[in-house]
Amino acid sequence: MNVFGIEFYQGQQQDLIGELIILSSAPFSYMVTANVNHIVLLDHDERFRYAYQRARHRICDSRVLFPLLRRFKANVAEPIPGSTLTQSMMQIAQERHWPVTVLGCENDVIAALKIKYPSITFYHYNPPMGFIDDPLEVNRCVDFIRKHEARMTVFSVGSPRQEILAAEVLIRGGATGVGLCVGASLAFLSGKIKRAPPWMQRLSLEWLHRLYTEPKRLTRRYAVDAYRILPIIARQFRNHR
Repeated sequence: MNVFGIEFYQGQQQDLIGELIILSSAPFSYMVTANVNHIVLLDHDERFRYAYQRARHRICDSRVLFPLLRRFKANVAEPIPGSTLTQSMMQIAQERHWPVTVLGCENDVIAALKIKYPSITFYHYNPPMGFIDDPLEVNRCVDFIRKHEARMTVFSVGSPRQEILAAEVLIRGGATGVGLCVGASLAFLSGKIKRAPPWMQRLSLEWLHRLYTEPKRLTRRYAVDAYRILPIIARQFRNHR
């Protein structure tokens, strides 16, 4: 069932993890984590839509979005927050001694992850601001991923940049493993950014915790997304009827 122009992954997190383990030893593919901001971006960003279409899976990352998907009968089993999925996959990488490539994140985040996951070999490159519009820098990112044959690549450069870059890696070929487009998930895992407590996550209030902890960065984005999502929801209701 296509909802908001997206064909969502319908399985549970454990099913997805099992598939990602298999994909980690195959030619490169990637998955994206849909939330309200992504729904808004998909409505007007052509490159982002293309990247979404090429993804192996599009999971529901948001407990706010999940009730809408149920209303529109998307048959999504459960929300799978990208941060939760990343934590599970990093533990698997630790247990199986995987090499992991990270695009994005500051050096202090990687240093903390190396302490937390000593059995993982990390390959790290943090591209400069505005890299996605610089063909030379995009080439550098793609070549870095190709050169370091990791079982998993974590794209942590924010949307829509991370999804567009992942699609570029897929199109050009020559890379291996599974890509996770999961934003700030590694910053949460490292402890640099505190994730909402479990009770807030269960009550779908993780967005409020993030707004409280990062008001300068997120206040305007959340306000714009809230304004822009309403006509998109209304259009989906019309299409659904």
